[in-house]
Amino acid sequence: MSVQRFLVSAATLALGSFALVACDPGSATGSAPTGTATTASAPAHATASPTAEPSRASTGTATEGNGSAKSTPTAAKQTGAHSSGTASGTGGGTRAGACRADQLTVTAAPVSQPVNHLLITAKNTSGARCDLGIIGLVTFDGRVRATTPDGIGGGPNILRPGQSNYEGVALDQQDAPGQGSDTSYLTVKLDSGDTLRIPVKAHVHAPRISVWEPSAADALSAA
Repeated sequence: MSVQRFLVSAATLALGSFALVACDPGSATGSAPTGTATTASAPAHATASPTAEPSRASTGTATEGNGSAKSTPTAAKQTGAHSSGTASGTGGGTRAGACRADQLTVTAAPVSQPVNHLLITAKNTSGARCDLGIIGLVTFDGRVRATTPDGIGGGPNILRPGQSNYEGVALDQQDAPGQGSDTSYLTVKLDSGDTLRIPVKAHVHAPRISVWEPSAADALSAA
């Protein structure tokens, strides 16, 4: 064999070995295996739900800094409704109780005009306000009851200390049947349930009464 042919054969062997090395996937230093994907997973984050704000009561509760509910007292308020011509008397901030018999001085007296009428006066002689109510029910001699106006209604009728209200009584309705009778006293039943007896001589024939009014003239004209 000549030297030239030997060199050609050696070169051919060297090229073949190089090709085999290049085709081996595991022979490359530091290369990653074919088909393997390296993925960096992002850390999972939990989404925090916003904390619900504590519910506030419609009655004025306030939330303190520590989250506890603090009740706010509600001042009590007196209503402004009154029957016609009554005095409100707002001092004290609380509603007045019904007038009792021992808080009032009640009188009954005949008047010259209009004729056949009585005037009942209820004066608050106590040191506190009280609610006289809408009407004082009147009965003569425990048997003849005076009729009341139609459609009675209204709010509190507050009497301040020293204040009076009035009730008119029509003694004789001439178009009513019968002749009437003489009486010696009348009773006035208050809204509180107390009854006062007042001596008065009168001739009654189907009597009728007004509601409590702020003036004597109003009471007599309404009877």
